[in-house]
Amino acid sequence: MTDWEKAIAFHGHPCCLLAIGYRATKVALEKLEIKEPGHDLAAVVENRTCAADAVQVIAGCTFGKKNFIYRDNGKYVFTFARPGERRALRVSLKAGLLNREGDDFVILMEKVANGVATEEEQEEFYRRQEPLMKYILEGPAEEIFEVRFADLKPALPELCLRMVRCSRCGEEVMTGSAVFAGEQVVCKDCLGDL
Repeated sequence: MTDWEKAIAFHGHPCCLLAIGYRATKVALEKLEIKEPGHDLAAVVENRTCAADAVQVIAGCTFGKKNFIYRDNGKYVFTFARPGERRALRVSLKAGLLNREGDDFVILMEKVANGVATEEEQEEFYRRQEPLMKYILEGPAEEIFEVRFADLKPALPELCLRMVRCSRCGEEVMTGSAVFAGEQVVCKDCLGDL
């Protein structure tokens, strides 16, 4: 099974967004000269799309290994670094690439991604995405991505497993995620209730 087939098997279907994460990771592994990724690589992904699945499979980065970081920035930006190093490789999708097939294609992609597309719209999306997906997978990397070295700010966070009890709901929360509201310790869910 090829790496692309592994990404598809994990994600459930091929799509152009999965291809973005796959290709970004392959570019990073090549530039960083990493042949067998795993614990020796950390990834920061700035979007919550199909692309993140490919990064996990190809880079071997997961939440459980503490080497997969999600930042909700809404960007097709992927940063790769060796744990403990501040120098990282930042791979970002070039502006306008997803719109190559037109704004109506992006709207169609949103419908499919959000599970509101009709069967006909789904068929149209998967048919229309083929040339874009092929380009992302096989086109010149320098036409698809901006690639540069940058400082990883902040450094990858350490995992704190100490727990405190939320004074509102009573559930335990990791101390690094707890919020101190005056004298009370609350979880982020309960913070909105204050």
